[in-house]
Amino acid sequence: MLPILLAAAVVISAPAQLRAVDVARPAPVVVSTRTPAVDDNEHIAKARKALEVGDFDMARREFVIAAALDRDAGRLPTEAVFGLANTLYSLSYTREAAIVMNRLAEEASEAGDKNTEAKALADAMWLNFESGQRVQGRADGARLRTLLKDSSLSASTKEYVKSRTR
Repeated sequence: MLPILLAAAVVISAPAQLRAVDVARPAPVVVSTRTPAVDDNEHIAKARKALEVGDFDMARREFVIAAALDRDAGRLPTEAVFGLANTLYSLSYTREAAIVMNRLAEEASEAGDKNTEAKALADAMWLNFESGQRVQGRADGARLRTLLKDSSLSASTKEYVKSRTR
């Protein structure tokens, strides 16, 4: 049925000299083949390559896409968001970088990932103080102190936080 409808559409819309050719040879049936979704790791790789050549705007776009793909898949966008925050900081968007890290900390808290939450809070706290957002920085510090009392944090996370908060 579909090939007949397609052929009829071609006959109706085609110029007179082409109609005879199209009617004699029906249009091929086009089967929609969906390509698999681009892997978010590909976007992270593109973002890193863009950073290497100094194309910060392209890197920012690719990290945003990778983070969105992770969120759509139900994963924490840890690698993409840390890359995005570094890129934003490189562009002197310190406040925006802090907002991105605070959002990741909240998402990690909701997901129960205390290690990611602590790392994101350490960076968010520093970025908030750097951008003059002292109230938010203090709130981040209070949450971070509470997390550091938790014995379930890994040694590498504690070391990361220590290196960021000295």
